[in-house]
Amino acid sequence: MRDLRWPIVVLLIAAVVLRSELFFAMLYLLLLLQLLTWFWQRRIARRLQWRRVVPPAAFPGETVPVRLEIINPSLLPLPWLAIDESVPVGLRTPPQVREVVTLDAVETRTIHYELTPRRRGYYPVGPLFLETGDVLGLTTHRLGGLMPTMLTVYPRVVPLAPPGLPAALPFGTLAASQRLFTDPARPVGVRAYQAGDDLRQIDWKSSARLGSPQVRRSAPAIALETLLVVAFDRAAYPGRLALETRERVLVAAASLVAQLAALRQPVGLWSNGIDPLLAAPPRIPPGNGRSHLLLVLGALGRLEAVDGPESAELLTQAAQTLSWGGTLVLLTGACDAASLASLVTARRRGIHPAALVADAPTAALIQLRRQQVRAYTIDRDGRPGSVGADSAINA
Repeated sequence: MRDLRWPIVVLLIAAVVLRSELFFAMLYLLLLLQLLTWFWQRRIARRLQWRRVVPPAAFPGETVPVRLEIINPSLLPLPWLAIDESVPVGLRTPPQVREVVTLDAVETRTIHYELTPRRRGYYPVGPLFLETGDVLGLTTHRLGGLMPTMLTVYPRVVPLAPPGLPAALPFGTLAASQRLFTDPARPVGVRAYQAGDDLRQIDWKSSARLGSPQVRRSAPAIALETLLVVAFDRAAYPGRLALETRERVLVAAASLVAQLAALRQPVGLWSNGIDPLLAAPPRIPPGNGRSHLLLVLGALGRLEAVDGPESAELLTQAAQTLSWGGTLVLLTGACDAASLASLVTARRRGIHPAALVADAPTAALIQLRRQQVRAYTIDRDGRPGSVGADSAINA
């Protein structure tokens, strides 16, 4: 660090040896300047405030605004402040934001810059380093800085032709011929009150109009849940293009989740990959709504590959959480015999199994179909290749 210590020592020796009043005057001036600089920097450094404002998540290709706020509440101005913000290469080029600003007394300076994520992931924005000093640049002082802020980039979502997968897969809430359950969101009229009816179902407006108690009628339905199981162990993605295959699987999973959420159908996510935010595999039960959709997309965006456990054990555990009539969808790079056995066991328990395999030869699809498991490939753009798969099997 550059300061006035060595000039002060030299002047002190010269003043003592030569007994010069000029050297003593210069020595006192340098001492005063050194003390003033030290007090000025420490005074501002203790009260200077800074923060970073960045959205928690974004989609690939979306512009992400970042705001750095530097607040000087002190009555002393800040001559200069060097700002150095590190940014991952996947979010911005060049990978650093460097600026030098000045702050007047009681002033807030805001620095804006933008990020453009190229691919999904979990990125640190930062760290931020701050450095200040005196007007002449003789002394510098490094401030505390700011730890990184994590940004989640969702997987790419591609539009799927309704209903995404063939109608043979019973996604979501289906109409039922027998009155097993009723859906209050699907009214079909009123009827006369009968003994044993729930008083909460009485339609008071219709009762007053008709002069007798009337009960609301709802269409019968069976609420079916969909659980996506994303195999993310490295054994499920053999070959040199494992990274590209994993990204295709995540695009397919995100697209299915978005489609089901748009249809207001409950959907959940299980995976054997690691979510670094939780430091554990994601276990998200079926749900619906925008907040639930963003929760699932965030887990898919942060997902990291692991060495194990394999997907067969994961499928067995996930199937046990589904109720009768639910849909279990496996998304993987390659479906092994153990995973196929887990899907067949789930089907025998009354669950509708399906498999979306990124690199699936025709023989593997035939084997899955023979076990009454709906099987589809995943195209290059992440869409289920149902037409191609069906054509290959029928041939």
